[in-house]
Amino acid sequence: MFGTSGLDWQRPQSLYTIVCRPALPRDTTDVMELTRAIWEGDDYVPGVWAEWLRDYSGLLAVAQYGSYVVGLCKLTRFAEGEWWLQGLRVHPAYEGRGIASRLHDYILAYWLQNGSGVIRLSTASFRLPVQHLCDRTGFTKVGEFTPFGAEAEAGAETGFISLTPEAASLIFSTIAGNEIVLLSHGLMDWGWQWASLNAARLTEAAQAGRLWRWHAEAAAEGYLVARADADENALTAELLACNRESLEQLLRDFRRLAASLGYSKAIWLAPLGVDLEPVLAEAAYSRQWEASVYVYEKPHPLRPAALVV
Repeated sequence: MFGTSGLDWQRPQSLYTIVCRPALPRDTTDVMELTRAIWEGDDYVPGVWAEWLRDYSGLLAVAQYGSYVVGLCKLTRFAEGEWWLQGLRVHPAYEGRGIASRLHDYILAYWLQNGSGVIRLSTASFRLPVQHLCDRTGFTKVGEFTPFGAEAEAGAETGFISLTPEAASLIFSTIAGNEIVLLSHGLMDWGWQWASLNAARLTEAAQAGRLWRWHAEAAAEGYLVARADADENALTAELLACNRESLEQLLRDFRRLAASLGYSKAIWLAPLGVDLEPVLAEAAYSRQWEASVYVYEKPHPLRPAALVV
């Protein structure tokens, strides 16, 4: 509730209490209006709102002020013991009133009561208020990523062979201990959501035709998980696994794979602060965004269950 020092007694709406509660279908109109002003009207939330309303495995929450929804946040259960916090939004006209903090605390309280394992979130490097929220509530920054891209390059051989779901489970331990994967903090980019690498995710990628084994000269080998990015007409790497000495060649061959599949660009949300930028530059990849994404996580204080592999 707001303190009395900021109240305007002539305007009854200034006396309203901020109420955080589970979202309802009737909130849709307010949410669409709220998100129109987010990311210059290019917010992804309107496209997933209906799906979020149907997801009962986590929690979709809104902040109500008077009769209007002025904020929202989504807690998604990725797997047993793995949760993702996303979509924290506050209507621009209501920023600076502690609404984001209330939503964050409301979602976190739900997870502490009902969840286990680990909860993660990501935020842009320039979103200082969210970073302060993370610091206040015991989250630790575990990674920093930003997209690097290169033009697809036609070539006779790509070095990549698509793998079957049966093969995925056999190579999991090899990939999990890989140097480049460890530099990515053992996380996969799951569509701008970072999740723990496990055999189930590799199998899912293989079932969708998105898991490849890479082999080049001098016994260099590695693995790739990638997805299509229609907006960029790009093939985006979700996971790269090889030794550091082979990374430049894998990145070059990744450009050829993208071209062979009809894409005009190859993209990797690469980890920062681990001295990979020179390798990316040698492979003709350039940074696509001046900012970066911080990934935070918090283990459950009472039920730090092991993640499913």
